[in-house]
Amino acid sequence: ATQKVDGPVAAGVTPGATLTGTIGSPDKPDAFEIGLTDASGATVTTLPAGAYTIVVDDRSRIHNWVLSGDGVDAATDVSGTGEMTFKVTLKAGTYTYVCDPHSESMNGSITVT
Repeated sequence: ATQKVDGPVAAGVTPGATLTGTIGSPDKPDAFEIGLTDASGATVTTLPAGAYTIVVDDRSRIHNWVLSGDGVDAATDVSGTGEMTFKVTLKAGTYTYVCDPHSESMNGSITVT
C-alpha cells in the first residue's frame, strides 16, 4: 500500500532545494506515517534530476526513514532519534522511501525526471 497524499503536491521544486523527510507526526512520533515534503509542507512526488539536501527529523524509536534508488541509500536508525541530513544526487528514475520495520504500510515513491 502506498502512502495516500493528504494535502498539496509539491510543484516547482528545483535541484539544490532542501526537502524534509518525515516520520510519524509532530504530536505522535510513533504514528504510522512517512513522507517527503518541500519547504511549504507539500508532498514531493516528482523531482527534476539533480542534487538535493534531505533533512529527516526522526523522533521515533520504532521507525526509521530510508531513501533508496539509483546511487542512493540514505537511512536513519530504527532505535535512534534526532535530526539527520543527507546530501543526495538523484538521477532519472524511481526512488522509494520506507520505514524498514513497517515497509508494507509506511512507504512512498518519487519519480525523478
